This record gives sequence, structure tokens and C-alpha cells, in this order.
Amino acid sequence: MEKVRLNKKKCQQGLDGMNLELALGLEDMEYCSLPPEELRNDAGNTIVRIECIGGRLRAYANVVHCIRSDNVKPFGIVDMIKLEQVRGQVTDFIREYLQKHLEGWYSEEMMTVRGVEVNVTMPCVGGATPSEVISLLDLALDKTVLFRKQKLPLKYEKVNTGCLFAKPKEYRLKIYDKTYEQHQKGNPLAEKNLLRIEIVFIGRSLRRMFGNRRGLSDVLSVQGIETMCREYKRVFEQDIVNKTIKPCLNYCVKELLKSLQSAETGREISETITKHKERILDTEILRKVLKRWYRIRGEEDKSKQAINYYRQKGIGLPEGVLQSIRAFHDAAG
Repeated sequence: MEKVRLNKKKCQQGLDGMNLELALGLEDMEYCSLPPEELRNDAGNTIVRIECIGGRLRAYANVVHCIRSDNVKPFGIVDMIKLEQVRGQVTDFIREYLQKHLEGWYSEEMMTVRGVEVNVTMPCVGGATPSEVISLLDLALDKTVLFRKQKLPLKYEKVNTGCLFAKPKEYRLKIYDKTYEQHQKGNPLAEKNLLRIEIVFIGRSLRRMFGNRRGLSDVLSVQGIETMCREYKRVFEQDIVNKTIKPCLNYCVKELLKSLQSAETGREISETITKHKERILDTEILRKVLKRWYRIRGEEDKSKQAINYYRQKGIGLPEGVLQSIRAFHDAAG
């Protein structure tokens, strides 16, 4: 596979949490279960959560909480200077847990990383909302789970708060309104319109990145962080943008143009917007379709005037959605 080029100066993605596992290879350990324990930071957020069931030690480590009170901003390339501090906190807690319950031994190499969460979190741009960007990705991706909530004070209108997608044995994609999530967790000061696009790498993706060397020290290292950032960029570019979003946008353009050409004369634009509003994922798409339609008819391009007319009518056509997707793409380095 061709190595993805990463612009470290532009790279804003980083690590959030990681799932770790250790098989306690001791006699009769398959029957061993130990109580769960948790290490929290000063803000009360989890740094490490650990338990042992059926002889398997399972831990979740949120590395961001080692250095920040919340996880709004991931642990990225700019945080590398604090790697030793982070790794030390995680390994010390696991070691103390084993010594307390098993008077045991521990090595970083014994813990196997089973999953890593890598994300870009940033505000939507150009007037777009997280709900509108989620709507685009939900339409473009196959077999998604969509999360919605009532839009207060308009009780019977809803907005999107999140979307889940999985590529089996490779990764899980989580797109969600980070501002809403932070408000739910009691952080009212979270920046407005924050969207998180997170990829949870598992199975084949981890083997592709790290081979058989998936110990804590291999993954939680300078090279490991850079490798995960590159893989995030590759998946975002190839799987999400090129294979998913672009074909969806092309389909929407085709359907909207077909509607304009078959609508009642004099009402082409209004009929198309009314019947196919869900396919107008961004006014940028409508503008592109209108420009093509005017060209086919041999008429002067009036797409700008048409967009301004419907914008002033306040019918809720999304703006800045594609600009936001491009901003996330740029932020991936």
C-alpha cells in the first residue's frame, strides 16, 4: 500500500482513547475475575478504567485526560513532548492494579492494543451546523445508525446529533456533535458547532499499521501516533471522500438536474426544491445544478440570483456543509 504523505504542520487529528487487553497466563486464571477500578483526572474524567473477567485483563485508557481536563481536543503530534508522562500514568495504574490483586508482574509489552480512537474535532464552517454535516454523511454512507433529538423550542422538529458506520474488521466511524455531547456532560463552555469525525481502528487496520507489534509502547509512541494520523488521513480521503461522498454528490446533482428538466415550465426551481430538498445537501450543489441547467437551455447564468432569492425566503437550505468537509480534509494533513 502506498504510504500516505502527512503534512505535520496542518495535521490536527490525534488519539483519544485506546482499548487494551492482557491474558493472564497463570494456572486457573480463566476463572479469575477482579473488581473494576478507575483512575480519574482532577476534572473527574476517566484516564484509565480496568477490570479482569475470566482471566483477561481489559483496560480503556483515554490518553487526552492525562494532560487535559476534557477530551475536546485529541492527543496529537503537537503533544508528543508529553508522551512519557501519558504512558507512565497508564502503565503505573495497570501495574499497581496487578500488584494489589495478584502480587503480580507487569510489562508494557504484555498489553495488546485492541482498538484506537483517532479523530479530528473542529467547528463547522461557512454557516453549517453539525446536524447538516451529519445528514450528508448519513446519506452517503451505507447501513448507518442515526441519532437525533428534538430541536427546542420547536418540539416536533429534530436535529441530528450523531451517526455510526462500521467497516467490519477494519474500523468504526463515529460522527457526532461534540458541543452537544459536552453540554450533556456538564461543560457549558464548549465551543459552539463542534463536530467530531472519529475513526476507531480495529483488527486488520491495526495489523496493517503495526503488524504483530501492538504493545502499549509500540502504539503510544512518536512513530505510533504518526502512523495512526496517516491511516486516518488515508481512510478519510479514500473511503469517506472519494468512495462515499463524491458518488453521493454526483447522484444528487444528476437527480436535481433531471427534476429541473421535467418540472412544469416557469416553476422548475421551486418544484425541484420542494420535491427534492433532502438532496440539496448544500446550496453549493444547487448552484452547480442551476449553472448546468441554464447552460443546457442556452440562457444567461442566473444561479447566483436564484440562490439569493431562496436564501432570503429562509427555507433552510444548508450552507457551508461541503466547505466543512473540505476543512476536515485539510485538517487531516
